[in-house]
Amino acid sequence: MTAHKRSLSSSGINIATLRGIFALAGVKLRSFIGPIALSFVVALLEGTSVTLLLFLAKGVVKMNFTFLKETPVFSTVIGALSLFVPISNTVIFASLVLLIFSVVLLKNIFQYFSSLSIAFQMRKLCHNLRTVVFDRYLEFGKLFFDRNSEAHMRNTVLIFTRTITQYFMDVHNLLSNVFMVAVYLAIMFTISLKLTVMVVVLSPVFYYSLRWLIEKIRKTSKYYVVAQNILSAKLADVFGCINLVKAYSNEQREKENFNYNSEALRKWEYSLDKKYNLINPLQEITILVVILLLISFVAFVVTKEKKELAGFLVYFYILKKLANSFSVINNFRGNLAMVSGPAEEIAGVFSDKDKFFVYGGNQEFNGLHDSINFNRLNFSYIPEKVILKNLSFSVEKGRMLAIVGHTGAGKTTIINLLMRFYDCPPASIFIDGTDIRRFSLTSLRAHIALVSQDMLLLNDTIKNNIIYGIGRDVSDEELADVSRKAYLYDFIKSLPEGFNTYIGDRGVKLSGGEKQRLSIARALLKGSEILILDEATSSLDTATERLIQAAINEAVKGRTTIVIAHRLSTIRHADKIVVIENGVLAEEGGLDHLLKSKGAFYRYWEEQKFY
Repeated sequence: MTAHKRSLSSSGINIATLRGIFALAGVKLRSFIGPIALSFVVALLEGTSVTLLLFLAKGVVKMNFTFLKETPVFSTVIGALSLFVPISNTVIFASLVLLIFSVVLLKNIFQYFSSLSIAFQMRKLCHNLRTVVFDRYLEFGKLFFDRNSEAHMRNTVLIFTRTITQYFMDVHNLLSNVFMVAVYLAIMFTISLKLTVMVVVLSPVFYYSLRWLIEKIRKTSKYYVVAQNILSAKLADVFGCINLVKAYSNEQREKENFNYNSEALRKWEYSLDKKYNLINPLQEITILVVILLLISFVAFVVTKEKKELAGFLVYFYILKKLANSFSVINNFRGNLAMVSGPAEEIAGVFSDKDKFFVYGGNQEFNGLHDSINFNRLNFSYIPEKVILKNLSFSVEKGRMLAIVGHTGAGKTTIINLLMRFYDCPPASIFIDGTDIRRFSLTSLRAHIALVSQDMLLLNDTIKNNIIYGIGRDVSDEELADVSRKAYLYDFIKSLPEGFNTYIGDRGVKLSGGEKQRLSIARALLKGSEILILDEATSSLDTATERLIQAAINEAVKGRTTIVIAHRLSTIRHADKIVVIENGVLAEEGGLDHLLKSKGAFYRYWEEQKFY
């Protein structure tokens, strides 16, 4: 983790925070050079077109354009033109109109390419930002994912990144309008110094008049993000547990809950709309007041100084365009306030607080040689509740260890600590006498195959689920072989698409037994020397269990195996059984020894009718 990443927090949203987010996304200053240069050219062409309009208005009022013969630049152009056609008032007028059209056309061409170039950078930024946020999430410990909503994280990666990327476009619009303001003011100064000084004096009032509204938008944006996350979480819950909803005929209740949360989101969205859409009307009223003051001032200037009317007509035309540019600047402030909520969410991802990182060591794990030892292991998810207490036991290489206990006793937590999903205390788990924390995570997990009770499956094909994470080419023969060992091959071949069949979200198109056998096939393909079976046969019927147990018995030969299970078929051949009660080691030993002792294991045996 770099120092820059550590410094980025969600304590307060500002331009510096957004700039830090963009830096993390790999946005370079040179990326702005092209769009900014094009915007500058557009501003110059806009200034040129407005200046030409000033000449056009002056000529129309006088009904005479011959004064352009004495104007710098035009005198040269007219001189060159006289070589081809006789110079007359009409010719000069037509030339001026054609020139104005050409300049405006050229300005719009440059404007298009300026917008196109910034759009390219914006899409690139959105992609980079999505990627860096996703990468960052993958660095967090499992405990972070246990405590945070999947829908919230999905919103952050997909929606909030796109929202704050819009700020990138707004920056481009801001710079473009700053150039425009500079050009407009330069022309206005040449028309009337007094009027322009007055405009400059009134500008801060115009700029700060909406400060209170911008602050309200910023606060509302934060509530909007909360409502968005709540609605997404509810949506994920319903779709993810649709069988539960239907089994309890709770569709109407869920519709009402969703309607309630959607309505809450609508209110915050509408609240944002009310405030944001108030910016333009307030700006227009402020602009009108300023213009009326200036018109009153002009009445005296025209009377006393006898200025040319054409100049003031163009002046107010420029003033209107200047006001539009100022509006863009105020809108930028409003947009910045609107993205403050999503930006804080993104910034929060890069804060280290409550991310529960699990860091690996520098030592490579090259395989188990002796044993895995748990040494006075203590662990808790929260300080108030201890899950594992002073736990000590071991499993020797090539042996099978079974862990037994009631639900919530801490069995799966032991596996999660061994897999380094959670960070274990120092000197609590050893492999061949080496603290497990010293091994790199990649090398450690490369030697462990896990079959989880959660049946972790992707919305992909059967083949891609089996070969997931293997990191090498897998032949059709090898794929068929592990499928046969998992007693899945005949089922797969009966499908029209075979191994290329998509199984749906979390394997919804498969039965429970098929899901578990697919997970076992994946573990068999990995071929790791340490095999962990966390309730690996929990979803299998009796007939299928007998078949799969034969494959498991074959797979565990020569491997160190840790089994979490209650069923006789899984643990009857275990070399050692460890019984966990309330996070404490109740007893350990072989099957016969524990049955004869008639202790905790014997009670489980009787309760679950293993025989």
